[in-house]
Amino acid sequence: MKKYIILSLIVLLVLPAIISARVTYLSEEDYKKLKKNERMAYWENLETDLAELQQRKADAIANQETYSGRIEELNGKQATVNEKYQIVYDEIMVFLGVDKADLPAILEKINYFNNQIANWNNLSDKELWKAKKSVRALVSEYNEYRQTNYAKVPDYRKQFSDLDNKIVNLENNLEAAKPKYYEDTYTIVKGDWLSKIARYSFIYGEMSKWPIIYRANRDQIKDPNLIYPDQVIKIPRGLPYEWKVYKGECLWKIANYPEVYNNAAKWPLIYRANKDQIKHPDLIYPNQVFEIPRD
Repeated sequence: MKKYIILSLIVLLVLPAIISARVTYLSEEDYKKLKKNERMAYWENLETDLAELQQRKADAIANQETYSGRIEELNGKQATVNEKYQIVYDEIMVFLGVDKADLPAILEKINYFNNQIANWNNLSDKELWKAKKSVRALVSEYNEYRQTNYAKVPDYRKQFSDLDNKIVNLENNLEAAKPKYYEDTYTIVKGDWLSKIARYSFIYGEMSKWPIIYRANRDQIKDPNLIYPDQVIKIPRGLPYEWKVYKGECLWKIANYPEVYNNAAKWPLIYRANKDQIKHPDLIYPNQVFEIPRD
C-alpha cells in the first residue's frame, strides 16, 4: 500500500511536468491503461494545453489584425515610392537617351562580356598570355562600352558592377601569367628612330636602351639608322633565357649586353651552360642558340 501511494505521488508530480513540458497525446488503448489518478492528471494537462492553444490562437488573431493593418500601410507606402521611382526612372532614361526597347541589347552585351571573360579564365597561364592581344582588346572594348549611356541604365547597375570586378580580376590574371621574358611588338611610324622609340614611356623610357631593340630585330634591321614606317619590330621585356649568336659576337660581348648580364666577366656562365656546343670559348658561330643561365 505504501509503495502504491509513493508511486502514485511520483506519477502525480512527474507526469504533469512531462506533459506541460511537451504533451504526449495517448491512444485510446494507452489511455485505458491509466489508473484513475493518472487519468485525472492527463485530463488536467489536456485542459492546460487546450487553454494555451486557445490563448495562442487568440493572440495570433490579434496579431494578424495588427500585422494586416501594418502590411496594408506598407503596401500603400510602397505604391507611392514605386510611383515616384518610376517618374525618376523615366527621367533618367530620357536623360540618357536610352529607350526600354534597348534593354534586351544591353543585356545581350552583358552576357557577351561575361562569356568572354569566362572563356579567358578557363585558360592556363601560358594560353592566357599567348592570347594577351585578344584579352586586352576585350578589356578595351568593355571600357569603351562602360563609358556609354547604355551602361548607366538603372536596370543593370548590379550586372555592370560585377563586370567591373571581373575585368579587374582578368587584368590581374593576365599580369600574373606574364612570363619573366617576353616580346611585345611595335609598328614604326613616320618620324621614328630607334632611340626615340626606346624613349617612349610605354617602351623603356630611356633613349640609351635603343640597342636592346636593335639586337632583338637584327633579322630585319640591318642598319640601326635605317628603319621604315609600318615595320613591325619586337620589343624585348625582361631578361632572355636564350641568345642567338650574330656575326661579330663573342661570349664576353654577349655577357656584357644589359639584357644578358651587363657584365662581360660573367661570360663563363654562358660557356659552362653550353659546353655541348662550344668546344672552345673563343670559337662560337653565327646562328648558334645558347642557353642564358638565370638564378
